[in-house]
Amino acid sequence: MKNEPLFFSIQNFCLQDGPGIRSIVFFKGCPLRCVWCHNPESWSPHQQLAYKQHLCIKCGKCVEVCPEGIMDSPGKWDLKKCTLCFKCVENCPSEALIYFGFNKSVESILDELRPEYTYFKNSNGGVTLSGGEATLFADYAGRLTKALKSEGVNVALESCGHFKLENKQSKGEKNDSDDCCFHGRVWEFISQLDLILFDVKVFDNDASRKLVGVNNENIKKNLRSLSSLMKKNAGPRIWPRLPLIPTMTNTKENLSKWANFLLEIGINRITVIPYHNLGESKRTWIGIDIKNDIPDLTDDDHEAAKKILNQEGITCYSPGEEDW
Repeated sequence: MKNEPLFFSIQNFCLQDGPGIRSIVFFKGCPLRCVWCHNPESWSPHQQLAYKQHLCIKCGKCVEVCPEGIMDSPGKWDLKKCTLCFKCVENCPSEALIYFGFNKSVESILDELRPEYTYFKNSNGGVTLSGGEATLFADYAGRLTKALKSEGVNVALESCGHFKLENKQSKGEKNDSDDCCFHGRVWEFISQLDLILFDVKVFDNDASRKLVGVNNENIKKNLRSLSSLMKKNAGPRIWPRLPLIPTMTNTKENLSKWANFLLEIGINRITVIPYHNLGESKRTWIGIDIKNDIPDLTDDDHEAAKKILNQEGITCYSPGEEDW
C-alpha cells in the first residue's frame, strides 16, 4: 500500500467528533469490513468510480466520451478495463457519475483548514483525522499532525483500533503492557495526538471476524495499552465510542462485556452512536452487492443500551454531548 493516502472528504464545522468545532479529514482505506459501515467508500485505498442512478438523465454523454469504449450504458462499465480517467465524470451534466479518492499534500490541507482556525480557537475545537483508518498511513498522518500542532491546533484521531504498536522490548523479554514503551511509525504518529476516539464494536472474537472482518484481540490489546499510557500521562487521551447496531452490538451480552473490559482497564465512559443506514445507497453507487437489512435503532433500544451500560458502571454520552 502506498504511504501517501487518498482522501474521500474534508468536512468543516463538525460538532460530534471531538471537543468544540472541528474539521474532519477522511482518509481512504480501512482494514475492517463492518457489515453496517456507513462509509463503504472508505474501504478501498484506491480511487473508485461511482454511479448515482437516481440522478441519471440517460443522456449517454458518459458512453460517448469514454476513451476506452468500456461504458456500455450509463452506470454499466467494465471495471477491469477502466483506467479511471474520469472523463465520464467530467462530462456528466447531472452529477450521476462521481468518484471517490483525491490526493492532498500536507500543505494543501493546511491551506484549506486555516480559515477554520478561529472557530477552533473560540470553541476549543480542532481537527479530527478519520476515515477509513489514518494509522494505515502513519508517516503522512504524523506529518500532518505535527504541522497542525505547530500551528496550535488540537488534533484527534477516530480509529478502529486495528493497528500495530511495536514494542521496544527485546525479543523474548517479558512484555507487561502496563510498562511497555513503543516505537515505530504508528506510535510516532499516535504519540503526538491530543485525543483518540477509539471505536469498540463486537467483543466476541468469532462474532468480530464475522461482522467486522478481523479478530478482536489486537483491538483490545491496543485499547488496554493506550489506556495504561493515558493514566500515566504518557499518551493521548482515550475516549471509547460504540455504534449501536441492532442485533449485533447492542445486545446485553456485548454491552456488558465491553463495560467490564473498560472498567478493568480504568475507563468508565463511552459514547454510544445510534445506527443509521446511510451506507446502503453508497454500496449501490460503488457496486458492492451486499444488502444488510439491518432494522433501524429505535429510541427505546437506544435507552435500553444506555441503561445496561449505566448499570455496569459506565457513564454514557450521545455524540456531541460529551463532557470533554
